[in-house]
Amino acid sequence: MSKTKFSSLFLVFLTLAQCLYSQTTNLTLRQAILNAYRNNPGIVKAEYSVESQEYSIKESYGDLLPDLTLSTGWTRTNQIIQGGTQNIGGVNIPVGIQNTTTSNYNFTLRSNVTLFNGLANYDNIDLQKKTQNYLEIKLENLKRDVTIKILTDYITVLKNDQIVIINQATLEDSRAQLDKIKIFVEVGKRTLADVYKQDVVVAQNELAVEQAKNNLDKSIADLAFDATLPIDHAYTVNKNEFVTPVSYESLEDYVNRNSNINTLVSTALKNRYDYRSTQYNLGILQTNIDIAESFLLFPTLTGFSSYQLSGNEIDKITNSKVFSIGLTLSYPIFQGFSTDKTKQQAIINYKSAEEDVANLRNQIELDIKKAVL
Repeated sequence: MSKTKFSSLFLVFLTLAQCLYSQTTNLTLRQAILNAYRNNPGIVKAEYSVESQEYSIKESYGDLLPDLTLSTGWTRTNQIIQGGTQNIGGVNIPVGIQNTTTSNYNFTLRSNVTLFNGLANYDNIDLQKKTQNYLEIKLENLKRDVTIKILTDYITVLKNDQIVIINQATLEDSRAQLDKIKIFVEVGKRTLADVYKQDVVVAQNELAVEQAKNNLDKSIADLAFDATLPIDHAYTVNKNEFVTPVSYESLEDYVNRNSNINTLVSTALKNRYDYRSTQYNLGILQTNIDIAESFLLFPTLTGFSSYQLSGNEIDKITNSKVFSIGLTLSYPIFQGFSTDKTKQQAIINYKSAEEDVANLRNQIELDIKKAVL
């Protein structure tokens, strides 16, 4: 292959690569939101938390069942006793050095179960279920926040695109005006000062167009980033996805239908995920108080059983068999105020969460009033 043909072929491949790389993706709002749901790190981590909570619920049910532990071992003991004399019936009898080696093989099965602890184990099941609901609400709230952020980015792109169109139209008008002034100068009706002045206007409009294009590119980059799309690709948005021209009558009718602040606040408190999550959090903290009170007021009754085999040789391990069964009742009379501290801390956490709920409610009411105004 000649050098000229090789260069031509290389240029063809380079051109094709540039064309492929420069292809733009027409992005819809739905595509951006769905992609963020799949790849947003915060959403993915929240989904993992919900999945992990399933195992916590399963574990809390397991606390109601007896556990079973198997253990086995081997022990070899070597005992050496120095010789001397031993008095037997008033007669001193010499005793030689004693060197004894024994082996022990054992096999043990043990089971423990909590029979009663003030129903704290059942409260723990309820706690884990409430925690799962709380995490699911937090996940939905995070999705809503991501949706609103992407929607805001999308509208910003549409707005900046319209600004580019308006600035380009203004630039064309200023250029046409410059051409008219030049014609008037040729016939003596205008001076060169008018031409220079209009040149400045044209230059300013050219700068405004470039700035608007730059703002448009930055807003598209923000949209791609928030939608967790590759930011090194080129994107455009689907301008026909929504009907943007809205009549004044439609806007007025919408405002009139949504101007009752009390109704809007009631709907927001019912449907907003951030407020619902605070309600679920109160339920979780109340359950923590119940559990702390159970450990403080009621004793704990546990049962156990064990079965052990042992022998000095592996084939004689069944020579000794021991089966044990029993109950243990325990009650914390005094533990350095640690149990009472747990209860008081749970109560403080609940009261603090109530303040957070009240503050959030006031903030929601304020935001709605501002939106209506």
